[in-house]
Amino acid sequence: MSGADLENLSKQELIKIVRMLAKNWLTVDGLWFRGVEEKFGLDAAVELDVKMWWRQAEIEARRIKETLDIRETGIPGVLKTLEYMSWSLAYYFDYEKVTPTSAVLVCTHCLPQESRVRQGIGEFPCKPTGEAVFTRIIEAIDPGLKYRCIACPPDEHPAEFWCKWEVFLPPPTTPPEASSQ
Repeated sequence: MSGADLENLSKQELIKIVRMLAKNWLTVDGLWFRGVEEKFGLDAAVELDVKMWWRQAEIEARRIKETLDIRETGIPGVLKTLEYMSWSLAYYFDYEKVTPTSAVLVCTHCLPQESRVRQGIGEFPCKPTGEAVFTRIIEAIDPGLKYRCIACPPDEHPAEFWCKWEVFLPPPTTPPEASSQ
């Protein structure tokens, strides 16, 4: 058996499968994280999670760029890549503001964090993981861009969102004035 016969599925069935696979990916990631956390502690789990996402985001961004032939750079290229990341359909990112030189992304529902809160174990500090992901996606799409974290656990955040990030084109730097001799 070589797998499912995807060619014969309807568009709606394919969409449902892709969304389910995104949730499955987050489930595997969450189970792995919890297993490491239970055996070695939260700090070790976060450290290993950051290392994993550092590599995973680079590989996945490159594959998305190649598979979808993404030629856009700048904010459009990064946003398009983010939309196709394996986990993106299971998160709820909204764009609060998008301009040609910046975009603010807001995660309003975070399945891993919400699951931890429901289980009574509280939020985990995912900011370093987000930093790894944004760094690697930007490197793959447009190294001239930068990002900043507006808020992400362990930072305090309002109830209406879990994290907020800005991707932006930094203003040009002015060279130092030539000294007169």
